[in-house]
Amino acid sequence: MRIHFIGICGYAVSGLALVAKQLGNEVTGSDEDAYPPTTDLLTQAGIKWVDGHAAGNVTRWGKPDLVVQGNQVRDGNPETEAARKHHIRLVSEAEYWGELTADRFRIVVAGSAGKTTTASLIAWILRSAGRNPGFRLGMTARDLGAAAAWGSGREFVFEGDEYTSAVFDPRPKFLHFAPQLAVLTNIDWDHPDVFPDPAAYEAVFRQLLEYLGPEDRLIANSDDPTVRRLLSRTRANVETFGLRGGADWHGRDVQIAGDGMRFTAWHEGKILAVVTTRLPGEHNAANALAALAASVRVGVPVAAAVEAIGRFQGVGRRFEVRGQVRGVTLVDDYAHNPAKVRATLQAAQDRFHPGRVLACFVPHTYSRTRSLMDGYADAFTGCALVVIGPIEPARERHLAHTVSSQDLARVIRGVDDVVTVDSARSAAYKLASAARPGDVIVYMSVRGFDDVIAKTAEVLERSPVA
Repeated sequence: MRIHFIGICGYAVSGLALVAKQLGNEVTGSDEDAYPPTTDLLTQAGIKWVDGHAAGNVTRWGKPDLVVQGNQVRDGNPETEAARKHHIRLVSEAEYWGELTADRFRIVVAGSAGKTTTASLIAWILRSAGRNPGFRLGMTARDLGAAAAWGSGREFVFEGDEYTSAVFDPRPKFLHFAPQLAVLTNIDWDHPDVFPDPAAYEAVFRQLLEYLGPEDRLIANSDDPTVRRLLSRTRANVETFGLRGGADWHGRDVQIAGDGMRFTAWHEGKILAVVTTRLPGEHNAANALAALAASVRVGVPVAAAVEAIGRFQGVGRRFEVRGQVRGVTLVDDYAHNPAKVRATLQAAQDRFHPGRVLACFVPHTYSRTRSLMDGYADAFTGCALVVIGPIEPARERHLAHTVSSQDLARVIRGVDDVVTVDSARSAAYKLASAARPGDVIVYMSVRGFDDVIAKTAEVLERSPVA
């Protein structure tokens, strides 16, 4: 088929476009405000695309048989209207993935945090065991080399996003993936632009649990009180995992091991194995335990799964150590809500103790910053310095500014100092001037804040640290 993708440069949509190309389709697309690495990947694959939306893009390379739209594309997009005018079938990225994988065994990892890492781990374990799974992730896993791949095996692993599928399709993405095995990591209110309160947010996960039938399996985090409360809503075969006790899959004796974590995995009261992961933080021990449980349930031997977990290098921009300059370690992370910020900084404090932790944070969207303000207040506790950049409006860039970085800075407590900056260059100078050997600077943003890490490295290289 000839398929046109609106919003082709997003991680999820670009992965689907690349897979569609691999499957022999003629693929075109468009986006706006596009940036690497997805732009480079699309071009290298020979996909024709343009930066900027216009009605003529839809038929620019010939009339397509199908138009696929990403969930970041706003209402009234001229290409959406053009597809309707030409009577071309229009579907969301999530719906098309569901159609493509209808005959695969679908593993879906859902939850507020940890789903990218857990889904990547499952796909990596399956690949290491020779199963050659397909996968669709929200970010590139370093070991897998891509955010999406078709694979030739029976299993297809999805990172199951709870966000709406498209402006014309309010269903959560993960429902389109029709899981036969679901992993639920945690539930912590997010995306207030579409879920106005915690109850509305919980409701979409309730839909997922109610979708699962008695022939399906759910592996759920029993350490999370909201997950525990919702388990009565499913007919699925439920197994729990957790680090706090009482779970079917139980991680005990969790401890720091080198740059990562080690724990003992128990199942139904019996020791399975000692698991070591290169990923830092207790939350990643839980992610590894969930991935182990899911992999064993689809037939991977325990020893093979444990060995693969030990080799897994992680996901791009998930506690990715970018280097060390003059004794200062620079860490890149995607954290953009209070729970993720808290977990990331705790992992840094554990891994780099007794060095100090400095944080650079770019709030993402006005709605999230305003609605989750109270949660951010103690998310940075223990940091020597917190530098707050301008709010990244993303899909809200055309809305009125309802909150500022200064508002956020005023509520942050439990840190030695907090400042706001108006540019990545200013942030780099603030961080470099405050850093000293043994410190770690953790950068947390969705879009990378104009390559602030490289700018900090440049400043550190030119001048001695404090």
